[in-house]
Amino acid sequence: MNKILPTIKYEQLVSKAVERISNQRAREIIRQRFGLEDGQRKTLEAIGQKYGITRERVRQVEEAAFSVLRKNNLYDFFQPALRPINDFFDQSGQAVIEEKLLSFLANAKHPHPGRGAVFFILTVLSPYERFAETDRFYPFWTNSKNVWPKAQEMIKALIKDLEREGKVVSGDYLLDIGRKKISGLSEQALFSYLDITKEISQNCFGQFGLSAWPEINPRGVKDKAFLVFKKENRPLHFRAAADLINQYNFGSRLAHPQTVHNELIKDPRFVLVGRGIYALTDWGYQPGTILELIKGALKENGPLAKDEILKGVLKHRLVKENTVLINLQNRKWFVRDEEGRYSLK
Repeated sequence: MNKILPTIKYEQLVSKAVERISNQRAREIIRQRFGLEDGQRKTLEAIGQKYGITRERVRQVEEAAFSVLRKNNLYDFFQPALRPINDFFDQSGQAVIEEKLLSFLANAKHPHPGRGAVFFILTVLSPYERFAETDRFYPFWTNSKNVWPKAQEMIKALIKDLEREGKVVSGDYLLDIGRKKISGLSEQALFSYLDITKEISQNCFGQFGLSAWPEINPRGVKDKAFLVFKKENRPLHFRAAADLINQYNFGSRLAHPQTVHNELIKDPRFVLVGRGIYALTDWGYQPGTILELIKGALKENGPLAKDEILKGVLKHRLVKENTVLINLQNRKWFVRDEEGRYSLK
């Protein structure tokens, strides 16, 4: 996204605007309601308790103050602030998650008077509209009434496609699907809409999928290990898997090698293929000892030459050839014919 450097001192503009409210208590309530002094927005309940009035009365005072301000050519007064605000909305597809909007425009990620000032401007002016948090969406703002219904339909299409695919995808893949719903959809707009929905998320590898998938939000060590194995696409020693889990920064809790080892042993998605070395079952590796693998191959295929047995076992196990040959010498289970082929007794 093309960065707009927010040089506007929103808190100074809002402070001057609030001074136009003649009633002192109303000014104090507005300052507290929007966190204009310390960045902490107070609830109707908290303000009501402080002044000994009901929540509804606080709301009435707030609306009366807005009414006074709106009669004073607010658009002209806030004109210096409107361009960067609208530019950011337009670059972001005209719908932006609240946290991103406030932190970028106020240049502050934590409670700050500038964030409260931006929130104030968005609240008192049109066409800005706030959508409260729901089970499906984080709180967000728009500067166009027409954009959100289209964005919502696009998000539904993305969710349906991900459910059908059943696997993580790239951002480019989602962009192609999104453009079938919204012609000319930009990458910035797509990612802005994805920020808003709770149902689609991005993992630490930059892949997208449904938020409930373990590939997107791993719940524990075994899910994190599964993600690492899929990313590396190769068998790993459990210590190497633990190191990679920590390197990929899944969270603040460190993965300990022994914990990883214990989880891999229990999880059917993994199979032991060597000394402390695991692979994904999906890759075709099979559980069992070398002896069991040889017996299974002979039972399924009949007599086999030594090279055929080696090839079959080494496909499923990371062991030395000599280990397989030693097992073949087990006369309790195997017999060798005149042509050098082995079969079960």
